[in-house]
Amino acid sequence: MDLHALLTLSLGDKPFANPRRISLLEQVANTGSISQGAKLAGISYKAAWDAINEMNTAMPEPVVCSEKGGKGGGGAKLTEFGERLLKVYSITSQVQEMALAALLDESVDMHSLLDVMAHFSLNTSARNQLTGRINSIDSFGLNDKISVTLAGGQLIQISVTHSSRERLQLALDKSVLLLFKAPAVLATTHACELDGQNCLSGRLLSVTELGDKAELAIDIDGKDIIYSVMPLTQMQSLAVGEPCFACFDATQVILASMN
Repeated sequence: MDLHALLTLSLGDKPFANPRRISLLEQVANTGSISQGAKLAGISYKAAWDAINEMNTAMPEPVVCSEKGGKGGGGAKLTEFGERLLKVYSITSQVQEMALAALLDESVDMHSLLDVMAHFSLNTSARNQLTGRINSIDSFGLNDKISVTLAGGQLIQISVTHSSRERLQLALDKSVLLLFKAPAVLATTHACELDGQNCLSGRLLSVTELGDKAELAIDIDGKDIIYSVMPLTQMQSLAVGEPCFACFDATQVILASMN
C-alpha cells in the first residue's frame, strides 16, 4: 500500500511551509533566482514572490534575501534561517514517513518515537538492538540497576552509573534502546542464576557456522530476536527448534534514550 502524507507547518491558521513552498525554496537555493526557482517549481513568478513575502514577514527572521533586478528578476538566496527551515522540514518529513511505514508494519512497537526510529533508521555495530520500557530503578551507591521490560514481557537488567542515569534522564515507564554485542551472549539449555546476569528464555531459530564459531539466533517470546556468537565446541547440547536461554551480563548492555 502506497500511503503518503503531506506535511504542512502552520502559524496560527495560516500555512507557513508546505510541499509547494519548500520546493520553491529548494529551487531558489539551487538557482539563486526567484524567477528561475518559480519556473522549476512549476508556479508563476507572482505566486512565488507572494509566498516568499508571506514567509519573510511571518517570522522574526526572513527565509529569503533578494536583490532587485531587471526583467528576469534579481539574485536571491536563502538566509541561514531559510536553510535551517529546509533541514527541519526534511527531518520532519522523514520521521513522518517512518511513522506511516510503522502503521503498516505490525512488527513495529508503537509505544514511542524511539521504537519507530530504532526499527527503521538506527544502525549500530552491536548485533543486538532491543527496545523496552523502564519498570524499576534501584540505586547502589555509584551504580544504579535499571530493569527494562521488553515487548514480550521479559526483563533485562542494566547496570549504569548514577551520573549516566541522571544525564539520560531515566525515569519509570520511559522508552529506552538496549544495545549489546553477540559475543557477550551465551546460549545455554539451562538458566544461569548468577547475580548480575540476564537469562532470557526463548527458542533457537537458527545456527550459522563461521569457521570454528557459530552465530545463533534466539527467538524471545516471538517479539524479539537475540543473537549469540560462540565456539562450536560449546553448542553440543543446543538444537534448532528447541528451548534455550540467552545469558549475558548486565554490565555488557549499553542503554540509550531520547529526551
